[in-house]
Amino acid sequence: MTETLPGAAIPNPTDEAAITAAVDQAIAAIAGAGSLDELKAVRLAHTGEKSPLSLANREIGGLPKDQKAVAGKLMGSSRGRVNKALADRTAELEAENDARILLEESVDVTAAPRRRRAGARHP
Repeated sequence: MTETLPGAAIPNPTDEAAITAAVDQAIAAIAGAGSLDELKAVRLAHTGEKSPLSLANREIGGLPKDQKAVAGKLMGSSRGRVNKALADRTAELEAENDARILLEESVDVTAAPRRRRAGARHP
């Protein structure tokens, strides 16, 4: 279920501007996710097998040896930035979700419990 983003071209792994633009687009989408489900869809779109960054990472294999190291460092740091943004946003959304659940499921322990009579009616 990993699809390439609409209109997204495979960035050249040696083109720092294109990689930075793809990373900035991913970070903006991550920040815009309002729920854990939306974040999952964003994660798949920007870090999945057919995401622009993953496709650019695959292109490193076809580069000359002198360019592979530079492209590898650039792609590694780019993926690190996206993964950090994902981890941070996941933590934020999980904290919001936990707080919402605690509010919804709170129980007033100071309220008097309903008491039942001991025994039962004789038929």
